[in-house]
Amino acid sequence: MNRQRVDLLEMIWPETGLQVTTTAPNKARDALTEDDQIELSLDFVTLSLTPTEFIQLAASLRLSVDSLLDHHPSLQPAVVAAFDVKM
Repeated sequence: MNRQRVDLLEMIWPETGLQVTTTAPNKARDALTEDDQIELSLDFVTLSLTPTEFIQLAASLRLSVDSLLDHHPSLQPAVVAAFDVKM
């Protein structure tokens, strides 16, 4: 079994120190299946998710941010800054 992984994201947010790393199996283009695991590490917690679960988590986080902004629109500058990160 191929255990090599590719880094999709590895960063430390300078404002908070939050360390985020995302890795996926190193497979040929479009060869990822629901049997594979995407690993999302947030500081010291690692989640292993299927590709669909990873996408669903990302969507739910986006929806949660939208709801948070509905209640606290003053956080909008933080959202703009977070999505303006240059990699």
